[in-house]
Amino acid sequence: MKICIVSMNIVPFFEGNSARTFGGAEAQTAFLADMFQKLGHDVVMVVTDLTDSARLPCPAENAYRSSGGIPGFRFFHPRWSGTMKALERVDADLYYQRNAGMITGLTAKFCRSRGKVFVYGAGSDVDFSIRDVSIRNWRDRMLHSYGLHRSHGIVVQNEQQQAAANVHFNQPVRVIANGVHPIETRTNEQGENIVWVGALWAVKRPEVVIEIAKQIPEKRFVVIGGEMSGERHLAESIRRSARSLPNVELTGRLSRADVQKELRRAALLINTSRVEGFPNAYLEAWNHGVPVVTFNDIDGTIAETGTGVVCRSNQEMIEAIRSLHGDTERIREMGDRARRLVKDRFAPEVLGCQYESFFEMLLERSAVDAAQKGAPR
Repeated sequence: MKICIVSMNIVPFFEGNSARTFGGAEAQTAFLADMFQKLGHDVVMVVTDLTDSARLPCPAENAYRSSGGIPGFRFFHPRWSGTMKALERVDADLYYQRNAGMITGLTAKFCRSRGKVFVYGAGSDVDFSIRDVSIRNWRDRMLHSYGLHRSHGIVVQNEQQQAAANVHFNQPVRVIANGVHPIETRTNEQGENIVWVGALWAVKRPEVVIEIAKQIPEKRFVVIGGEMSGERHLAESIRRSARSLPNVELTGRLSRADVQKELRRAALLINTSRVEGFPNAYLEAWNHGVPVVTFNDIDGTIAETGTGVVCRSNQEMIEAIRSLHGDTERIREMGDRARRLVKDRFAPEVLGCQYESFFEMLLERSAVDAAQKGAPR
């Protein structure tokens, strides 16, 4: 197959530029690009703000420069026009785009007009709710909804997303987990730090980490994440609170390599989000043999595999941290199970065939539909 991966914000990920925004969607997109290429497929990306310093793993078409155009008109040119031209230049068999945004609608419109197959990859449990989806602009919400309804297939991260997608859409929906390249040798030093990773964003509830850190002053917390556009007040509040707590280090946004360094020195990863898809932080932590303490157990994975502790309240999380922290043997046992889990469920060798079978089925369906529409009556 020739596969186009549409990922408008991925360039900073490959530049290692922590000053610019990228997240779990970009990490997974990079994983997929590498996986598809190793499976022998022809992969091309459509991106924005492509630079000479970016070392992308495959050829890329630059749709537009974010700074280009006249305010008030730049949505139409260069953003809409540039995206359509870039998608056309790629001329792929199948186009894959992940995470909610206006680009979902633009990609779907292009594919429907050119007889191409479009697959949407869900990033969050709220992607299928026009009311709750994490898009501020109403125009972009409508474009995202338009794109979902005109996709040929949807890849979701968990069973909750599958149920939500099945309620609203008739196209095929496939659950395929996020992935990570397994680390062959154990690298975790089983340090003392309790690490939190995520954007300083209301849905991630970073304020809960601060409250928990206040209750456990003897433990050291490392909070990794930068502010999100439109939520500066929350980030400033977190920074003020962190400055008053000697046991909290607020790092700001870090590159993926630096996040991994922090995880190698971690005892535990904690997660306080209100909703999740399947956090990349879980996979990175497990890959380094670090257990997860969380309010979100995706499809019961943690309870099933014993790779962390699932909590129902702040107090339960405090008790879990106190119980686990310092119990070297228990943490090591959980970490060993976590590393096995990564190899068994989240490695490219496991996920590649799942993507291939789904994509091939969608391409076959599209070919049959096209033949039927073209058949004489």
